Amino acid sequence: MTPDLEETLWGIVLAGGEGRRLLELTRAIYGEDLPKQFAVIDGRRSLLQETLERIGPIVPPSRTVVVVRTEYEALARRQAAAFDGIEIVAQPLDRDTGPGVLLPLAQVLAHDPEALLAIFPSDHHVEDAAPFLAAVRRAAGAARRHPMRVFLLGAAPSGPEVEYGWIVPDPKVDDDEPDEVRRVLAFVEKPPEELAHRLYATGALWNTFVMVGTVPAYWNLARHLLPDHVAMFTAYAAEIGGPREAAVRDLIYRLMRPANFSRSILERTGDLGVVRLEGSGWTDWGTTRRVLLSLEGTPAHPALLRRLAEARRAPAAIRVMRRPEA
Repeated sequence: MTPDLEETLWGIVLAGGEGRRLLELTRAIYGEDLPKQFAVIDGRRSLLQETLERIGPIVPPSRTVVVVRTEYEALARRQAAAFDGIEIVAQPLDRDTGPGVLLPLAQVLAHDPEALLAIFPSDHHVEDAAPFLAAVRRAAGAARRHPMRVFLLGAAPSGPEVEYGWIVPDPKVDDDEPDEVRRVLAFVEKPPEELAHRLYATGALWNTFVMVGTVPAYWNLARHLLPDHVAMFTAYAAEIGGPREAAVRDLIYRLMRPANFSRSILERTGDLGVVRLEGSGWTDWGTTRRVLLSLEGTPAHPALLRRLAEARRAPAAIRVMRRPEA
């Protein structure tokens, strides 16, 4: 009998970025630079805390690994204190999203080398968690049926967005898969407006960078496309839990070159799947303007404007959006 998803699924939460594109907003709120994943923007919880709460019904803290930068490790531990059992691993240097994924992946590999694993960015806004989790469950089911294939969540677009990455799904459906599960034909990153309209009209999806697969599937992709990185992280994984763990981690980060997980791995492999995500109100909070637009019509929108007014620090995007009303 196949075990229930909630009994087996591991989760990686990516919280190691600097959040440069949203620093204008977080600086306005806090008066200092703060990566967006640690900022409270639309309620009482930070984006990291909201992510951990969102995935909790299918990924318990005891099977959750959060990757952060060393300088924010103490802050991440304070914010994750209510989620007892979470493992936090810190990157000593910024080497882009390739090592940002491979470091926590090595942690899961050391604990459960055959695990089913979902990867979640920590800077997303999701209005309704239920359809989001349902899509993750569908992706997990597909990954169980195809244990050497990674499946991404592709959000049904609300318009021809030029600031998102897009996934072009295969128009054909595999015989053993439901309609919302397809193979990936291509990725298109931040297309020009004309191409974005064409992608929107032809059924392409927004790339959420949420993905599900087995540990061997992720590791196999990386081994073929970033072999030097995998060799170093394999050496690191062998030291996890031992006295040399931190020293080996610091050494390999000094030796390795930066690598982007999307460009170096996802866009260079020919065997990925995509699961359609609808009805969740998913948004990548990459810019101040997108934050404001996604919160319009909710109590969080005026609350955020009040916080900024009280701090007397209004980001340029807010000033620009107000001009037509002046």
